Amino acid sequence: MSQIRKKSLKATIWTYIGFLIGALNTYFLTNKNWFATDQNGLTRVLIEISQLVFAFSCLGTPSFIFKFFPYYEDNLEPKKNDLLGIAFLISMGGFLLTAIGFYFLEPIVIRKFSANSPLLVDYYFWILPMGFFVLLYNILEIYSFGFGKGVWASFLKETVLRIYTFTIITLEISGVISFHTFILLFTFQYAIIFFILAFHLQSERKLLITFSFSRVTKKFRKKIIYILVFTFFVVLVNILRQSIDGLVLAAKQNLGKVGIFGLATYMVSLMQAPFRGLVSITIPILSRAWKDKNLTEIQRIYQRTSINMLGFSLFIFCCIWLNFDNGISVFNINPAYLEGKWVFFLLGMVTIIETGTGVNSQIIGSSSYWRFELWTSLLLTLMIIPLSYTLTTKYGILGPAFANLISFTIYNIIRIVFLWKKFKMQPFSFKTVELLFIGLLSYTASFAATRSMAGIQAIIVTLIIFIPMYVGLFYWRNISPDVKQVLSSIQNRFTKKRD
Repeated sequence: MSQIRKKSLKATIWTYIGFLIGALNTYFLTNKNWFATDQNGLTRVLIEISQLVFAFSCLGTPSFIFKFFPYYEDNLEPKKNDLLGIAFLISMGGFLLTAIGFYFLEPIVIRKFSANSPLLVDYYFWILPMGFFVLLYNILEIYSFGFGKGVWASFLKETVLRIYTFTIITLEISGVISFHTFILLFTFQYAIIFFILAFHLQSERKLLITFSFSRVTKKFRKKIIYILVFTFFVVLVNILRQSIDGLVLAAKQNLGKVGIFGLATYMVSLMQAPFRGLVSITIPILSRAWKDKNLTEIQRIYQRTSINMLGFSLFIFCCIWLNFDNGISVFNINPAYLEGKWVFFLLGMVTIIETGTGVNSQIIGSSSYWRFELWTSLLLTLMIIPLSYTLTTKYGILGPAFANLISFTIYNIIRIVFLWKKFKMQPFSFKTVELLFIGLLSYTASFAATRSMAGIQAIIVTLIIFIPMYVGLFYWRNISPDVKQVLSSIQNRFTKKRD
């Protein structure tokens, strides 16, 4: 567990450095003086549709890579390792088919989006190059996880990507480039980090590409084809589920609503940051543990990730929710974004549920029961799409948030029950209840003390009360052994320096 703790801490640090830069990007994009809500909404939709291009094109190659990486690594010499070559061949064929379909879908896109979201129609075909590099990067990222490069990949995706976006945003608001040029440069953001990651792997002689089929490929060819076919649908439904909210809002409402929803989504992503870094590190470890039939290690990872991530997500949620209204006014954000307050609340509840149940998706996905992950993901998508469409029609911008809350609650209950029935694993303990009580107590005390305040004063006083109370109780009650060990290690280092 110490290996995961050290790497996840590094990944989390890079992630939050990236989020600090991302906070500036979000501030610029939502400030009433620089970007309109529909322009911000366009950036969100471009990202979401490019992820769909990736999902249709990859044809299950990410799951193939992380599932079979140990077998290729353990049984082949580097020059004969064809894992990455196969992944690129399959995904390039998938992208070609996706691009053809993209061309024939243009009339439907014009019909569905031209009235409410004309900017999306204007930049429709620029989604293809963006999706192409999203595809290339994601394949190389999953491949790099096998070599223990999760921290480096987190640095690129969470930090470098945002530095690039920050650069082109500042060029646009300073008048150096037009909004049109900004969007074109925006579509190539993944190209930058793909080439950096490729160069890094090449410099360490880890970029192993051959198109000659190895004995491992020949031996497992039936299983490989099976995984590619079935996990293609897993990736597709997962990405479709993540993208449906923006697409439904763009079609039924407008790009401005997508921008407002996007701000709430960004705030929720602050809660997910450690979880995202943790996933990249635990995937190869879980794959190895299943291979070695080490169920004890898997159970330990399950419970530790649950309490650690719940602690982080609950902390960030309370900090934002306590200061949502004051933050909009103090930072000169367009008042239209206040409409996203309850969107954040509902999506925040979804994230607390997701992070609080640990890496159950990764545990199932890396096991021999990975098909179950397919069917539950498919069920989740089948719930979200009609719910999102129906509830958006009825409740507007809150519709997709309600759809996510209902669907993810059912989805996580199913996964928890499955792991308990099959392996007697579950993510909770008495510390989970204790942590929720600490969060509620700290929130109530902070809210009660500042309810009559407003502006920057309210923000500062709220955080002065909430943070020491929450962190102090978290540490005192030893909610997470990992967090306590990290804090103790930092304290010891400072003590040694003073001595």
